[in-house]
Amino acid sequence: MANNSSNAGMMPAKELLLTAGLAKDMTDAEINDLLSIAEERTYARDTLIVQEDGKSRDLYLLRKGRATVRMALPTDREREEIVYTMRDGQAFGELALVDGCPRSASIKAEDEVTTYRFDFDRLSALLEEKPHIGYLLMRNIAAIISARMRNTNMLWRNSIIW
Repeated sequence: MANNSSNAGMMPAKELLLTAGLAKDMTDAEINDLLSIAEERTYARDTLIVQEDGKSRDLYLLRKGRATVRMALPTDREREEIVYTMRDGQAFGELALVDGCPRSASIKAEDEVTTYRFDFDRLSALLEEKPHIGYLLMRNIAAIISARMRNTNMLWRNSIIW
């Protein structure tokens, strides 16, 4: 695992993967295999980490800091709205990882941000080599996506009621 920053005050990598829900039901050996391909990256405040409509399929795990999910407005592509603010222990990039479509939103560092980046090609090779990790990771990503959809449905329901 590459390391570009100090670890002071940060949750251990294994605990972070479990907190994010990505490593649920994985053995220590499977988690270590996953972490062996993780690249730790630090981004300065106001840095764009992921560009909406970008083609990359990498998966990210926010290790430290705050990052905002932003979407361009359909009527004015120059203007973005902040949809959500992520904090330590949240994953992003899972939709492009799963379906290969362009990024659905941009992710911007609101302060100094540290992430684990799972390069798509390296992750795919690991999952081919160790399909049980692939099964668990994809099942866990499906659960994360499902929880986000449920939250979105509740927001829509509440906006209709009120």
